[in-house]
Amino acid sequence: MLGKEVVLVPRPIKTKPQISVAWAFPNSYEIGMASLGYQLVWWLLEQDLDLDVSRVFTNCAESNWQESELVGFTLSWELDFINVLSILKKCAVSPLSSDRTDTCPIVFGGGPALAANPETFADIFDLVLLGDAEAVIPDFLAAWKEIRQITSRQEKLLRLSQIPGIYVPSLYQYKLVSNKGPIESVNPVTDGPPAKPTKRVFDPPADYAAHTLILAPESTWANLFCIEVVRSCPQECRFCLASFLTRPFRASSVETLLQKIDLGLAHTKKIGLLGPSVTEHPKFDQLAEGLMARPDTDISIASVRVDSLNATILNMLHTLGQKSVTMAIESGSERLRTIMKKNLKEEQIWQAVDLIDKTGLSGLKFYGIVGLPEEEDADLQETVRLLTQLKKQYKRLHHVFGVSSFVPKAQTPFQWAGRDRKSGEKLEYVRKNLAKLGIEVRPESHNWSDIQALLSRGDRRLTPLLLQIADGKGNVGAWRQALRNMPENCPDADYYIYRNIPYEETLPWSHLVDEPKAGMLLKHSHTAEQLAGEIPVKLADRK
Repeated sequence: MLGKEVVLVPRPIKTKPQISVAWAFPNSYEIGMASLGYQLVWWLLEQDLDLDVSRVFTNCAESNWQESELVGFTLSWELDFINVLSILKKCAVSPLSSDRTDTCPIVFGGGPALAANPETFADIFDLVLLGDAEAVIPDFLAAWKEIRQITSRQEKLLRLSQIPGIYVPSLYQYKLVSNKGPIESVNPVTDGPPAKPTKRVFDPPADYAAHTLILAPESTWANLFCIEVVRSCPQECRFCLASFLTRPFRASSVETLLQKIDLGLAHTKKIGLLGPSVTEHPKFDQLAEGLMARPDTDISIASVRVDSLNATILNMLHTLGQKSVTMAIESGSERLRTIMKKNLKEEQIWQAVDLIDKTGLSGLKFYGIVGLPEEEDADLQETVRLLTQLKKQYKRLHHVFGVSSFVPKAQTPFQWAGRDRKSGEKLEYVRKNLAKLGIEVRPESHNWSDIQALLSRGDRRLTPLLLQIADGKGNVGAWRQALRNMPENCPDADYYIYRNIPYEETLPWSHLVDEPKAGMLLKHSHTAEQLAGEIPVKLADRK
């Protein structure tokens, strides 16, 4: 697999690299090399002449990685933690930071699942990188070069904890209200570490855009050149981690994007435009026109915002080979979309679908969520009604509905809301009522979503559970059995998964959120509750 790759940028010539780094993706090569974030950090490491960097995956690795002095992971999905532990086992590194000696490698991590709430995995990682990799990785490496000859592991971690954007979990401790109760506070155990570690934000130069650096024919997205068009999203839907974790919203210049795309087109015609909401780019029409001037290009876009679609964008997609359009409407209920701050009217959905049909595209995929905070049965009925009416009106299009159930994410306004215990029933209600119309319904497993919520809102008391799962099969059945027998001094599963957390309670990740952001999240949540009380629950009288 590794031998078939095409490296798109000149790799530096290294004569005497002094520091060995294993950069790991806790899943297969096929999935890892499709990750733009993984490739981005690899390049930040690889450019350093002092570093000998080895890539590691669950099914293959570059040579000599097991002797590395730094072992890093990107964690974009909470459930991949099992593979983090299996990779550590392969290089004979203890799964727990507290058991590692002065001669053991430093285990670091980053990525959205870890940065939002490191506390679930705090006992595994020696340090966690907070914020944009472009800002924190160079400072981390510079600091490591200064301290790597220090014998004491504890001293190294203490010194690293003082670098903005680096969080060392072992230097913080909980004060609990009770053994199985809420956290009262999280504080440093010694002088030196900041009371509130800070997140780093990258201010990109005008000619910057993150993009694929290695074309991997055997990756999930074979030979797809990906480029980040925007980072974060200005809409800030209240459930969305991508919006709130990566703020502020940033967009690369059209000139830069087209220059980088031309680099990719020298090797492949497949171009993927990435971002939480790509068409939010303030000059996306210009980008679309530039892409249409490159007629041999096959374009793919993960998802577009409904109210940003226009004839120029759709003609570009149609001309350059995309057969369908994916849009996240979340719910057919305008009431619920207002509560979650989706800022999307039903008329705009109809207008978008009409444009898609007239442009000649063949398919339409909506993303939706059931079990959102403040959802009523009538809101669910609205989703079925809207998609039914769209299917009947636009019979030519192939209709797909990808639907999941709400998972609360740390550092979002809905972080205090527990999961809906009826999520499974709601998913089945949607599937049953839409599938009979010929709509292809793709529901996500509500059982795995329960587990994802546990990890998303977890804390260090879950460590014995994580180790138990990693030593076993790791399937849903194993999880269910483990959750019925939670570790001693650990709250039950409902505490993490279904409980609505009181606003006054200290969250496991509260010490990682600055006061302005904490206040902003709280205001958002209060506004959602107020809107829920003001907007009546009723079935709309639509087409």
